[in-house]
Amino acid sequence: MPGRQSPPPPQYIPPSPIQAGWTAPPPPAYPINPQQSLAVTSLILGVASVTLGLCCYFGILTAPIALVLGIVSLVQIKNDPKKYGGKGMAIGGIVTSGLYFGILLLIILFYGLGFILSAVR
Repeated sequence: MPGRQSPPPPQYIPPSPIQAGWTAPPPPAYPINPQQSLAVTSLILGVASVTLGLCCYFGILTAPIALVLGIVSLVQIKNDPKKYGGKGMAIGGIVTSGLYFGILLLIILFYGLGFILSAVR
């Protein structure tokens, strides 16, 4: 039949490449430890205030520093909790420095009361 044309030959489509083997997934990201240096320093100075500070008034220097570092550390933790950590240690430093100031105040009051009562006689 002269008017009939043969269909075009099918086009060759190459097969998709097959992976040679199984590849492991990428390793998980390493967790970043939060910075705790101010909180640790606050706790150490607060404990030193209560222990060493009461025997030789060394706490007059360390307790205010522990209090300030603890407050600064808490503010940093509140603003960026993923970067900073150690909330418990910061609170511990604030509490121990406050405890030192409370004990020091009681000592001063008792000595003052003893001085006043001894002068009355």
